[in-house]
Amino acid sequence: MKMKIKKLGLDAGGKTICILNEKDAKDMGLHPLERVVVTKGKKKVTLLVDTAESFVKRGTIVVYKEATRLINFRNGDVVRVEPRKTLISKKSIDKKIRGEQLDYKDFRAIVDDVIDRDLNDLELASFITALHIHGLTVRESINMSRAMIDTGNKLKFSGTVVDKHSIGGVPGDKTSMMVVPIVAAAGLTIPKTSSRSITSPAGTADRVEAIAPVTLSSREIKKVVKKTKGCLVWGGSVDLAPADDLFIRIEHPLNLDPLLLPSVMSKKKSVGCKYLVIDIPTGRGAKMKTRREANKLAKNFKALGRELGIKVQCAVTPGHQPIGRAMGPALEARELLTCMRNMEEKDLIDKATTIAGMLFKMTGKGDKKTAFEIIKSGKAEKKFREIVKAQGGSDPKPGRIKVGKFIYCIRAKRAGKVKGIHNRDLVEICMAAGTPNDKGAGILLNKKIGERVKKGETLFTIFAEKKHKLNSGIKIAKSKHIFVVL
Repeated sequence: MKMKIKKLGLDAGGKTICILNEKDAKDMGLHPLERVVVTKGKKKVTLLVDTAESFVKRGTIVVYKEATRLINFRNGDVVRVEPRKTLISKKSIDKKIRGEQLDYKDFRAIVDDVIDRDLNDLELASFITALHIHGLTVRESINMSRAMIDTGNKLKFSGTVVDKHSIGGVPGDKTSMMVVPIVAAAGLTIPKTSSRSITSPAGTADRVEAIAPVTLSSREIKKVVKKTKGCLVWGGSVDLAPADDLFIRIEHPLNLDPLLLPSVMSKKKSVGCKYLVIDIPTGRGAKMKTRREANKLAKNFKALGRELGIKVQCAVTPGHQPIGRAMGPALEARELLTCMRNMEEKDLIDKATTIAGMLFKMTGKGDKKTAFEIIKSGKAEKKFREIVKAQGGSDPKPGRIKVGKFIYCIRAKRAGKVKGIHNRDLVEICMAAGTPNDKGAGILLNKKIGERVKKGETLFTIFAEKKHKLNSGIKIAKSKHIFVVL
């Protein structure tokens, strides 16, 4: 069917959507959330269908800005609009829903259609849920990784390229921001491309963004790494594994992360990583509850690494409470800078030097003691500031990093010693307060496990940039028993 373009001039939250008149949609046998292929000349784009009774005239197709970014539509353009044909990838998704194993062709079909925006959110959500329920075998993880690598960009760097990655699940884990400058200061190349938050108050990219730009082009990343030996950037800006970033948009609201292994390893391979340390936080409140679970995951990471030509070591680290005392982008960035100078947060120092030390041992550069000395000498802080400046940030000073102006203190109802902290409740409060989008939102812990507390003393402080979000965080905090005090 030939139709005329009408540009709406609005964003659709990153989704490629069009609106058709209900009668036109009916004539083509289409329903809302199905797809159409729109052809202009030799160019085609697949769009998600919405319908309207009177907003759109018959013979007209309304498109959002996302569609015009893919094809330069103009008002009045005559285009061909056809229902999308049945996709091979949908059959592959159905196989996984039934619990069957997928091969490379299955994953490649899914990845290709995700990148082309041919699968809608419901189809992707069913795929993610099926992966969560049935899991991925090591062979499936290998096939999925290769499909994601083959469809993404690749970056090449000089020198010995190393990296680290945490599977996440522990709030306040700003370890990457300390490991990168330690390792770069030792002369190794560490191009850290990180994700934004999936299941935490802040991902590494969110934390760094509080003090420096993280959305850099491939050329800009290469320039930063050539100058400083390291970077701390958002991986989604360079399409290392473009399908992964689209999967993450679905995983985030579902609070699921079944593509962990291929997501991590495809991006590490795409930057030429040769030596990799995987941080696996373990314990109550973490993704891995027991050492047995952690060891199984470590085994799978190492197996996948062997297939991709990456030497992998895994660190099983404590995950029963937050790392440091700050949670939320700006609060964590401020804490990191202070910690690199005064070395007060012992758990953060210990974790960062452990991981950096493992990379040093793998490459013959030293050990944990070497990493500790780099922090103590001030070389890590100096290198961190170099990286921030190279990425376009100004010289960061802890006192100048803005945090939320609305605060509320949660106080102890009894005296005693802190025996436990419920991480997930803290994450829920942080997100209600505005993290990670509101950089100044978050939580600052006044007490941690093993510390004594008096009745009425502050356990933690909630920060927010907006009053109503602070109230949301307070409401959740008051409904939970977050601290175990005995």
